[in-house]
Amino acid sequence: MRSLLYRLGIGLGGLAMFWALGMLSGSEYGKSAAIMATALPGLAGLCLLLRARPAWLSATTLGVIAVFFLDAAAKGFLRDYFGLRPNHLLVLQAVFNTNASETGEFFRHNWRDVVEASAAFVLLMTAATVLERRLTRIEASRALPPLRRRSKLAIVTLFTGFFALHLNPTMAKENPLLYWPIRYLDYKGQLAHADELQRELERNMAQRAEWQVRYRGPSRKTVVWVIGESLNRNNMSIYGYARNTTPMLGSMRDELTVFRDVVSSEPATMASLMKMLTPASLDDPEAWTRQPDLVMLAREAGYRTYWISNQVPNDGWLGLVANRADERTFINKGYGRGENNFDGNLLPVVDAALAHDAPRKLIIVHLLGAHPTYDMRYPDEFARFDNTNDSVMADLEARGRSLWVRHSRNDYDNAIAYNDYVVSNLIRKTMAASTQSEASLLFSSDHAQEVGHTRNHTGQSVSDASGYEIPMIVWTRQTPDADTRAALEARPYQTDRLEHTMLGLLDIDTPYYNAAHDVMSDAFTPTPRRINGEAYVPLTARN
Repeated sequence: MRSLLYRLGIGLGGLAMFWALGMLSGSEYGKSAAIMATALPGLAGLCLLLRARPAWLSATTLGVIAVFFLDAAAKGFLRDYFGLRPNHLLVLQAVFNTNASETGEFFRHNWRDVVEASAAFVLLMTAATVLERRLTRIEASRALPPLRRRSKLAIVTLFTGFFALHLNPTMAKENPLLYWPIRYLDYKGQLAHADELQRELERNMAQRAEWQVRYRGPSRKTVVWVIGESLNRNNMSIYGYARNTTPMLGSMRDELTVFRDVVSSEPATMASLMKMLTPASLDDPEAWTRQPDLVMLAREAGYRTYWISNQVPNDGWLGLVANRADERTFINKGYGRGENNFDGNLLPVVDAALAHDAPRKLIIVHLLGAHPTYDMRYPDEFARFDNTNDSVMADLEARGRSLWVRHSRNDYDNAIAYNDYVVSNLIRKTMAASTQSEASLLFSSDHAQEVGHTRNHTGQSVSDASGYEIPMIVWTRQTPDADTRAALEARPYQTDRLEHTMLGLLDIDTPYYNAAHDVMSDAFTPTPRRINGEAYVPLTARN
């Protein structure tokens, strides 16, 4: 029995090292340790009860330890990537909505984190193997006494306890061998539920009389909605960033309403866009199953609708919304975000949409923006901040950011600069093409990115405000006066209410429109904002 306790000590010691490295939380360590405390002595003890060869005892011990260590390394990587233990549905959605090209890009962008997690696993597993081999040699050098009845009873009790733990669903889900299979079944169940919701949605949407849509605008109107990707406003000079990343938007600053305090509702594309394009909100995430989305309402109001995208077509739920548009163009013919296809290639397609003689047009433009990997999002001539040694770099270095994060910040700022070129051109094209009609353009991002702002990390972040703080800019034919614009720009807003602002720009009246949620309306009323389930604290209040 003592030999089993030594082996358990090896396993628990390794898990403790993963916890010390920050790869496991205290809760995760406790649950894994509880399962290991029954699994390892129980399974290894079974080898002793059956008088198996020493090699089987050693292999069983190392096999159990390897499973737990690999699980800890994987959780450590995900914790570092997301900033906390992520929602498993978020991870599986990313896995099953990707392709070989995106997978390669993911590992290219995150290979250092992968190497760190792999190195921790290899080193700790090597140490466990060495200790196990040494223990085996010591045992081989002397005859082990036969197991006493008390020891046999303890082994059986532990083995039984291992299975008994699985009667608790929470503990069963923490078994490394069951962790992802159980969550995969959960994910598949969620997909099946989503399919049923879509069928229910279609049944509900047949009741158009309830929509009561009325267009109240001029005879000719064009509204362009530019949806950016992974853009943090704190990296844009038009918001006060030290680097001149948005010179073109800056040059037309007097014609723009630049909202300074807007946050996304979610830190990931699909969840965020669902709440931007539909009635779904943080308070009522299922509202999209009962009420029509923005594209439906625009078509009902007589708009010709366009979906112009540099992202992958038919991408899960988003494809359902895109397919409702009258015209759909996806210029990325490769493998979605994994392709080096620049947003500027969308401009001719937008020109054609603007030139169409439909009296009313809603043009939704979905960019790739600054989606990782950042250096794939801009042509060489926009590599303006490569090898730059300025105040931004000095600040990052002073805060202990790694060379890799500092390099990624340069790439990210290059992508922001190219996005400035694309968005400013879209605004100017809208200005020029719509001189004979009422026109407006709204630019916002789905979510932001953490690129060394609060920690040594690059990418999406559930836990950091930097994963939510986005730009939102509006151009309208009639520019508000300076006082009105200043008041508008200071309004706090969250994008789960953005469909109300879009309905206001579209001049659509419907029971689904609430002027209190329209940030451009005189009736706008600020509401509390939440990120990651907690109250959002604006940057000015954090300083």
